[in-house]
Amino acid sequence: MLEKLKELREYEGYTQEEIAHILNVKRATYAGWESGKDFIPIPKLNELANFYHTSLDYLIGKSPTKEEILEIQKLDKTVFAKNLKEFRKEKHLTQQKLAKTLKMSQSNINKYEHAKGLITTIYALEFVKQYAYSLDQLVGRKKNN
Repeated sequence: MLEKLKELREYEGYTQEEIAHILNVKRATYAGWESGKDFIPIPKLNELANFYHTSLDYLIGKSPTKEEILEIQKLDKTVFAKNLKEFRKEKHLTQQKLAKTLKMSQSNINKYEHAKGLITTIYALEFVKQYAYSLDQLVGRKKNN
């Protein structure tokens, strides 16, 4: 689902080593993210989106165009918490129902809604897939429509 990482890096003319340096990680770590062997943490994905001046939705393959979007230097857990809770209530979902759909525990949903953590990439990708929702909107890089 993150094929765009390699495609965009090569299009922009960077090596894995250069991108790894920008993200302050080892080349092997970045290579694992780019190959899909490992999941890139949402904050690092945000750094890449800022670096390439594009959206998270583009990087994860949800958006076909490299649209420019609000850049956020550091993701705010309280914004994410508010957006997640608002989404859940708009859809008339309980924490338990949302957790079941995302294949996680209800306690994780509760933790996220109380800004005690930022969703992991694997669950964020499942959320985007299950609900056809914007990752940028969920984490606050794009205003609600």
